[in-house]
Amino acid sequence: MTKLQTARRAILAVAAVLVAAPLRGARAQAREVGPPGSGGGASSFIWARNETEFAQALQDGAAQRFVPMFDSRTTVTLTKTINVAAPDGASMTWGANGNHAKVQWAGPVGDDMIVFHGTKGSGSRCLYFEKFNLNGNGYAGTPCGSCLKLSAPDGDPGSIYKFTLRDIYTAYGTRGISLEGAVFEGMCENVHGENHREHGFYAKNTNVGQQNRGIVSNIMMVHPNMSRNLGAGIYLDGVYSVNVLLGGFVNNALGGVVATNGIRAAAFCNGENTGESVFVVPNNGYGSLILFNEGSTDGSTRARKFEGGQWVDVGKPMLYLLNRGAGVVEMNGHVATYGGALGSSAVRVIK
Repeated sequence: MTKLQTARRAILAVAAVLVAAPLRGARAQAREVGPPGSGGGASSFIWARNETEFAQALQDGAAQRFVPMFDSRTTVTLTKTINVAAPDGASMTWGANGNHAKVQWAGPVGDDMIVFHGTKGSGSRCLYFEKFNLNGNGYAGTPCGSCLKLSAPDGDPGSIYKFTLRDIYTAYGTRGISLEGAVFEGMCENVHGENHREHGFYAKNTNVGQQNRGIVSNIMMVHPNMSRNLGAGIYLDGVYSVNVLLGGFVNNALGGVVATNGIRAAAFCNGENTGESVFVVPNNGYGSLILFNEGSTDGSTRARKFEGGQWVDVGKPMLYLLNRGAGVVEMNGHVATYGGALGSSAVRVIK
């Protein structure tokens, strides 16, 4: 072998090592590693080892308009809120695929875990955020505010729209998923909120009656499972334009769905021992339809919390499918009874 051939082989060997090694820039970056069985070579999966690397990956996805995909072994603890500024304009998906990453809160009580916020002066489309486990630390510790929040308080010029939230599991915060302000034309599919101090899902408008009002609207929810919360499963605080399909609501204190200003439609949902009524719709809004839903009750189980060394009731036993205001339409719903409620005349569809 000539000296020239030997030198070439040495150069190629060094190059191969450099390509296989994970790259790290001047600022903290997550390791890009292959999945188990790949030998640990470089890949498109991001294995964030701490909150700095995790936050950087989320923020880079927004700033560069792409969807980072995390390694499924990603487990991080947050001590402060991760704020992600929504990029302007273009109809290209951005956000993150957690690949079932696990995110734990250990920050100040009441602070949010992850917030995507609108950028004033520019609407943002096509947020795509899926497959995350978000634990708010409220079982025996100090709970976060919202595990996940989409916030656009400045109105349409800073809106977040045409978004997708999918396969997100939240637990033990004050609230699970929150939408506030000009957040619209979005889908929430297979989103979960369990054991929160308030609501599993919460939505509210901002600056109502002002020129820069932010209105949550055209939200499609498919198979939300919002259960065992000390507030409602879904609480629509003045928000009307929401469709809920195939929802599951078990043992919430205030009800499965509380819609203070009406709800466009709720259909094919189930609620069990979930407040006095599965649906609480005191106002019709622009027309509220409660269709083909089912409730079930034993007449005694209610939401409770552990306080002062003992269990304290915070809800009422379920008696009704719907507590409604004038004009709210109910069709083909029913309530099944079992246990102590079997055959009870106090249990009925409409309060």
